[in-house]
Order: sequence, then C-alpha cells, then structure tokens
Amino acid sequence: MMPIMKNIKILPIVLALFFSGCLCSCNDWLETGSNDEVLEDDAFSSAKGFRSALIGIYRLVASENLYGQELTWGLLSSISWNYQPGYAIPKYRGALQHDDYTDNNTKTVVSSVWGAAYNAIANCNNLLKQIESSNANFEYTWEKDMIMAEARGLRALLHFEMLRLFAPAPITGYKGTTIPYVTDYPNLLPQHKSMDEVLTSIIEDLEYAKQTLRPIDVDELRNKSVWIVNGNRMDNIEYVLFQGVLNLKSDGTREGYGNGFFAFRGYRFNYWGATALLARVYSYMRDNTKAEQYADTILNDWVGSDKFHLYSQNPKAASNPNAIDGKRIPEPLIAFWNDKVCDNYTSAISKIYNRIVNLQYLFDGDLSDDYRYTNLYNSSNYRYRVWDGQDASYSTNNSIVNYSNPLIPVLELPEIYLIKAECLAARGEIAGAVALLKEIRDARGCTNSISASDYDSFMEKLVNEANRDFIARGQTWHFLKKLNWPKLYNGTPANKTVPDGWYVLPMPDSETAYY
Repeated sequence: MMPIMKNIKILPIVLALFFSGCLCSCNDWLETGSNDEVLEDDAFSSAKGFRSALIGIYRLVASENLYGQELTWGLLSSISWNYQPGYAIPKYRGALQHDDYTDNNTKTVVSSVWGAAYNAIANCNNLLKQIESSNANFEYTWEKDMIMAEARGLRALLHFEMLRLFAPAPITGYKGTTIPYVTDYPNLLPQHKSMDEVLTSIIEDLEYAKQTLRPIDVDELRNKSVWIVNGNRMDNIEYVLFQGVLNLKSDGTREGYGNGFFAFRGYRFNYWGATALLARVYSYMRDNTKAEQYADTILNDWVGSDKFHLYSQNPKAASNPNAIDGKRIPEPLIAFWNDKVCDNYTSAISKIYNRIVNLQYLFDGDLSDDYRYTNLYNSSNYRYRVWDGQDASYSTNNSIVNYSNPLIPVLELPEIYLIKAECLAARGEIAGAVALLKEIRDARGCTNSISASDYDSFMEKLVNEANRDFIARGQTWHFLKKLNWPKLYNGTPANKTVPDGWYVLPMPDSETAYY
C-alpha cells in the first residue's frame, strides 16, 4: 500500500556520520543480515553514538529536500507567489504558470520532500527504539531524556509539515484520512490516519518534548550557564540559544564557549521551540484558547521579562542597507544549521532566478522606513536578501556572520505575536490586537500608525503583516492556508485569487497507486 515508504533508506545519514564523520551515501548500511545488526548495535552502544545519531538527523532535516531549501526559500516560497513566475527556478515554474501541481517537475520536488521527511522520521524512530532500551553511560542524568525529547519533537514537527502540505486545513471542516503518523521502527506499510488522529499524536509528542526539555533548557543549560559581557552576567535567551553556553562537565565545572553538544540550543529542538510549535499547531486547528495559552507562555513569561525580543532596525541601516541581518536573530524559536545554505542558494538562483514580485503594493504606506522593504528588498534586481548571506564588512557585529549565515529559521517570534493578535481579535479585543501588530511594525522601523474597526478589517492588516514578514521564508503559504485566505499577494494591487486545490499538494504517485 505504501511503496514509497519501502524505498526509504533507513539511517544512511546517522550511521555515516557516526562511522565516518561526514555525510555520504551509504547504500550498504542496514541491509538485512547479521553484519549490519552489529554495525547498528555498535553505533548505539555509547552516549557518543546517540549524540552522533541525533546530530545526523538534524543534518538531514536541514538538507535541501527539507528546510535547507524546499520548505523555506524553495518550493514553499515559490507556491506562495513570492517569486515572479517567469523568473522562478525552472523546477518550480510549472506550478506557477499552470495554477496546479500536475507537471512532472513539481511532482518530483513533492516526492523528494515526502521521502526526505519520512526518512528523517524513520531515523527518529530508530533512535528512540534504541535509546529506550540502552544501558549506555550518559554523562548527565538528564541527557538521555533530552535526546529522546528532541527526537520526538522533530518527529512531531516533520509530521505536522506533511499534514499541512498534503491534507486540507482544519478550517475547511475536513476530518477524513490524511497522512501516516509513524512511531514504530521499522514500519514499511504505515496506515494513513484521520486528521484528528494525526493532530493528537503531534500534540502528544510536543507535550512530551516541552515538559521534558523545560528543566533541561531552563534550569540546567540556561541558569547554570555563564555569559559575561563587560563584567555583567547576560541572561537574555539569545546568548544561550545563538552564542552558546559554557560547556558543562560532570564534576560541575564549566569550560569553553559554545562548541559542545549542549551548546547553541537555538539550532536544536528546544523548550521554547516546542512551546511555540504547540501555539502554531493549535492555531492551525483553530483552537484559539489553547493557541493563546502557549503564545502567552512565550510572550508573558519570556518576552515580558525581557529575555526574548524582536529584532529591531540596525542603527547603521540608514547609511548601509546591508547592515540588516536577514535571519533576524534572536527571533527564531526553531531553527536549524546548514553551513552551505547560503552557497546552495547562490548557486541555485544562478544570478537569474528567484526574482521577488513587486513589493511596492505590499509595503504601501511604509516604503521609506520598513527595513523589510528599504534594506532587504533590492528593487533594481528584484532580490530579497535573506539567504544571500551576511557580509562581515557591513555588520555592526562581525561575529553575526558566523551564527546567522548557516541559520535556517523555521518558526519565529513574530508568528507568536500574530497568533496572539488573531486570538484577541476573534473575541473582539481589536485594540489589543492592533497593539501587538504595532510592536512588530515598530521593530521593523515602521512609523505610520494602523487601525482596524472590526475583526475583518483587522485580519486584512494581519495578513498584510504576515505577507511582509514571511517573504522567502517558507511560511506564507502555510499561514494563508490556515485561514483559507482567498488571495495571494503576487505583486499587483488586486492580488491573485487562490486557484482551486492550491492549498493541498498531491501525494506522490507511488503513495496512492494502490488505493
């Protein structure tokens, strides 16, 4: 029934990483036979093996078929109409020109996304299976729990991506069969589950990750870290997430900055990311009560206590557009790492492709001060500077190049503001909702005021803000689908009517061939 699942090569990334220290093709790994069982047992015989396995999964998740391209600046930004159809990368052009997903290039891309996601999920499941029965000697009492929580968090994230891509949004009322939610390893013929079953499993995995990671990320790694600037201890989360923590040692001492397994939590699945993803999931389900609850955890407990903040306009921006960090650290709550992502982007666009649609109408009223337009958008060559890479010669802090250029944002703080604002507007608190949008706009450099008189007029403002903030980041299509929004911004004042079926990608042919 599921031949594509049979064809997935289980654990090539993880075992290659463990045994050779690099990512390479390993068709010989895990073929049936006793020798391969020995190899797998060897890989998972120590804490180091489990660490390597987890990092291998992260590398797979950050690869081009997933967040390294297709789920960010590639397929998802293309079908969001962020790019001019005639200047999109050729493999995305057919969908834009024909308003459907039936051409062979699109099918190939979609199949690669599906296969890569379920391969990563299989890696998660095998790691979980191995670690649950492991007697490996972990350095810290909580390390095993941390690895399990990250694996389950990644499993939930990837299933949620597949659900959003390949099934109708809950707002449509659809309750039927969707995707497989795979938790066993191996499982070559998984059954497709209903919408409710998949969402329930996603939430169970995320709740486990959130509850398990909180004492680790907050009490252990954050509260016991030391980051000194000019003699003062810095406890802003951004220092812990994106500039590392002092390495922990089993005797309680700490040494080194940010080069250990427990450092740079911003590039791994962490407590704040799990909380934010729960807000996103419940918002997608149209459960505003729960969505607001998790959004409030981020906004009240962390932003409100000045431990998180929106990325504000760089003071050098007025004289130098390149001074803005297109990745907007410290806003990412879930992010991954691929040190080739900027090079891959530059190579893929080949100085010709990925021209952004005309943004003048989208930024109307803020053309002179919103840095998303003035600094990130080049109206002469229609490029949008997020994935080109930060130029060290233009940065106020040259070290930003080291931790921004490889970063792949997946879920960012402004989306939590948008979720909270929609919840307020839905119960008639329009002024409070507008105030939250103003916070985002203020951070982006906007000086003009905005207003709304009711829910519908506010939602127009909210969608405009989402369209601005998600350019070339892979979230526009998802956000509009969640709302079943009828228009796509395509560079014209009238926008584009969403084509029939646009919000559901077709499952790979091999996935439905035996129905």
